[in-house]
Amino acid sequence: MSGRSKARAGFRAGVLGALAMLTVLLLARLMAGVVTPIEVAVDRLIPRLPLSWFEAGLDLFGGYAKPLLFAGALAATVLLGGLGGMLFVRMRETARARTVALTLGIVLALLLTLLPAAGQGLFGGRSDGGIWITIAAYLVAYVIYGATLVLSRTQREDGLKDAGARLPRRAFVGGGVRGVTLLLLGAAGLTAAVRLLEKLTVTDVRADVTGMPPPFTPNETFYTVSKNAIDPEVDASRWKLSLGGLVERPYELTIEQLHSLPPQEQGQTLECISNPVGGNLIGNASWKGVPLRALLERAGVRPETRDIKLTCADGYTESIPVEKAMEPGVLLAYEMNGEPLSAKHGAPARLLVPNIFGMKNTKWVQKVEAVNEDYQGYWQKQGWSDTATIVTMSQLRVPAKGARLRVGEPVTVGGIAFAGSRGISRVEWSADGGKNWQEGRLLGFIAPFSWRLWEADWKPTQAGRAELVVRATDGNGNTQTANSRPTLPDGATGYHSIEVEVA
Repeated sequence: MSGRSKARAGFRAGVLGALAMLTVLLLARLMAGVVTPIEVAVDRLIPRLPLSWFEAGLDLFGGYAKPLLFAGALAATVLLGGLGGMLFVRMRETARARTVALTLGIVLALLLTLLPAAGQGLFGGRSDGGIWITIAAYLVAYVIYGATLVLSRTQREDGLKDAGARLPRRAFVGGGVRGVTLLLLGAAGLTAAVRLLEKLTVTDVRADVTGMPPPFTPNETFYTVSKNAIDPEVDASRWKLSLGGLVERPYELTIEQLHSLPPQEQGQTLECISNPVGGNLIGNASWKGVPLRALLERAGVRPETRDIKLTCADGYTESIPVEKAMEPGVLLAYEMNGEPLSAKHGAPARLLVPNIFGMKNTKWVQKVEAVNEDYQGYWQKQGWSDTATIVTMSQLRVPAKGARLRVGEPVTVGGIAFAGSRGISRVEWSADGGKNWQEGRLLGFIAPFSWRLWEADWKPTQAGRAELVVRATDGNGNTQTANSRPTLPDGATGYHSIEVEVA
């Protein structure tokens, strides 16, 4: 076999080994919650991307950016596996080269196996079986990749050539066994991939959402955003909340102990800092939980504390100033709209922080720590806002963008307005692109931290295109700014407008 043919055969063997390795890792991810090294690598990569790259990715791919990045990492792993196979073919020609290849392989396997241990603080709650099952799964996957290379067809062909092809029947049987094995691995890998695709966290980012929402957003349609390709599913029976750091009396709580504490219920709107003007990454719900202040007072926060740091089961970290943490509306919630939190909304417990964008309303909370620094969380390290204060916003939800209306026929104009804990005192709308403004009607008050629904009656008087615009004034008397800016790094601003056709 020529050198070029051996290289091609080595590449094929490396790709095959990489696919087998990924099959094992995906099965471990599906059955035992083992976080793959690809997820660890992607999770470490995203905060280190230049802010301009991240913004470009959001603009181009929206909520599909992270799943696509994960898929790209999978493809890159297969390619690297093929290149590794080529390298292996070249290096096994001499005894010294084989020794070097074996040494490099062992070192690489050890480094990759230690990756989950190094990321234990990052992914401590993600694997049901713990760190040892994760390491075992990694080792099995790497051994399968290495065995595929060692037992590659090129090596067998060399052996048959030297032996004069004396064992054709054994080669035939061996080929059949390999074929069945590959078929089973392929079926298992495809099944795992399909099941994991169903679990992918994909954020549907849309602008110009239509239809008046109900006062409380149903759980199944409430928006979800996270840093993960696949969100964790934390076992509530094993979950514990740790309170420590600069406190006098550190302690832990089980979910049963958390539920036994005096509860507090409140309505609160959550909005993602990535929500564009007119976007759908906003929702309102009724939450039930325990005030964070009560938990911190029990622990006895020391005077030198500056921030309260939150660490979550997916390795996400955030912080809020200790003064903010002591506000009565900051809640560690375990129910949403009268139902237990679902996994995608942060079960067993998540934090709610009024007047602050959703990225600081952390999900899957496991650890609360008092620290004496201005702790920069996961997204702050990439350049997103540290204060993340809600900006006053308003939206047109009816009529729909591009709706065909008729002169003289009454139309309902309406939507939502939100300004965090500042509340909404007035909503104004315009039918001529903002030249003239009319005041809309604020509908029933929901809760101090919830959005306000509004509506108005309009009877178009002339045919043609009409530009509808809305603006809101918060409870402090400050009208939202007309200046348009993107979501990065402090949240989008500007008036929401739509065009309709009047016949």
